[in-house]
Amino acid sequence: MVEPVLQPEIHELIEQKNFSALKAAIRDMEVHDLVELLTNLEGEDLAVLFRLLPAGEAADIFGDLDIEQQEELLETLSTERMASILNDMPPDERTELLEELPGELAQRLLNTLRGKQLQIARSLLAYPEDSIGRLMTPEYVAVRADWTIGEVLEHIRKVGQDVETLNVLYVVDDHGHLLDELMLQQLVLAQPQQTVSSIMDEQVASLRAADDQESAIELFMKYEAVALPVVNNRSVLVGIVTVDDVIEVAEEEGTEDFQMMAGMAALESSYFSTGFWRMLGKRLPWLAMLLGAQTLTTVALLGFDKLPLFAVLVVFVPLINSPAGNTGTQMAGLMIRGLAVAEVEMRDWSRVLMRELLNGVSLGVVLGLLGFLAARVFAGFVEAPSGAVQVNPLHVATSVSLAIAVAVTAANILGSMLPFFFKRVGLDPAVTSGPFIASLMDVTGILTYFSIASTVLALIA
Repeated sequence: MVEPVLQPEIHELIEQKNFSALKAAIRDMEVHDLVELLTNLEGEDLAVLFRLLPAGEAADIFGDLDIEQQEELLETLSTERMASILNDMPPDERTELLEELPGELAQRLLNTLRGKQLQIARSLLAYPEDSIGRLMTPEYVAVRADWTIGEVLEHIRKVGQDVETLNVLYVVDDHGHLLDELMLQQLVLAQPQQTVSSIMDEQVASLRAADDQESAIELFMKYEAVALPVVNNRSVLVGIVTVDDVIEVAEEEGTEDFQMMAGMAALESSYFSTGFWRMLGKRLPWLAMLLGAQTLTTVALLGFDKLPLFAVLVVFVPLINSPAGNTGTQMAGLMIRGLAVAEVEMRDWSRVLMRELLNGVSLGVVLGLLGFLAARVFAGFVEAPSGAVQVNPLHVATSVSLAIAVAVTAANILGSMLPFFFKRVGLDPAVTSGPFIASLMDVTGILTYFSIASTVLALIA
């Protein structure tokens, strides 16, 4: 953890141009503490301190900074320094940087890459946006099944410095097809004269380069993996994805889902890094859409304005809409979370439907009885307009109770099924947000309530 006093001290050393003391202050800092320190700096302080970092360390740290800080540094670094950092960056972090930057700046940086690194960058950027191909690194250890363990260990010593991880090695054939994966522990415990094939079990899970990054989260959770191989459509090994990259994707997906469930478009940057107009653009369209949805509630009400006791019945609209909206929001939240963490699969929709039909009826009956008691009490205090039909608290309470039971059941079913529907058509299930389902249930609740009230009053009249 960075000491709070360190940041002012760094600023003071920069003001004094005491660069030797500044180098000494950061020389022995752990890399994560150094990233935390740089994250809290800006402007000249950030640029000066970053320039003092050794080239290799600068490349490792650069990828962990916020995109805004990366852009700020790129504007101040020399072309040579910028080229050095980009060529030394891990390919997956470099790809993430290039796809986040404005097109012109990204192209300028791409032109600074050399030889193999330029080829790697172009090949990764050729994959679709948000695909696993953009997330992977082509730096891994591949071995052959007919090698001995001794040959494998010698190979690791030659190439191990340039790979993302040594914890997992991958067995491929002469054409690069993935055959198996081996843990380093297996190699260490095996005899040097044993062949790789003798310790293989040919059971390996893999990711598809063209698949969406979100699918990687499910597989990493399923297999509790530290790294997973990535293959193309011919099962040729083209890269690996490590768990730290997947954690970042999971965090981004979680943030996006949370913001969408709050009734707004997902932010690409942090709260303070999002400008006024950008923030307005993320929030206003959703609020306007929800306002439009609420106008349907007014239209629904206008359809029943000639109903006897309309002025009395409308007083109890919140008693129907509130439990229905809350029930739908609860259920949608459960399903969105379940689909996100793979607790629920798309094939489970029919099981969920039957389960939530029963739950919805049970909730509706209980809440309907509670609504009956509330409406029965308060209907006695409501006076009908002069000339209108006399208020009968029992009739009103019956209408309210039945409407709550039906609306809550419907809300529970809609809340459970809509996330499946949105995922099926290729949309994020988080679109089934609290505001969305609440607005939908407002209209549904009113139509249900006044239709039931019309029937009850007609039968009693």
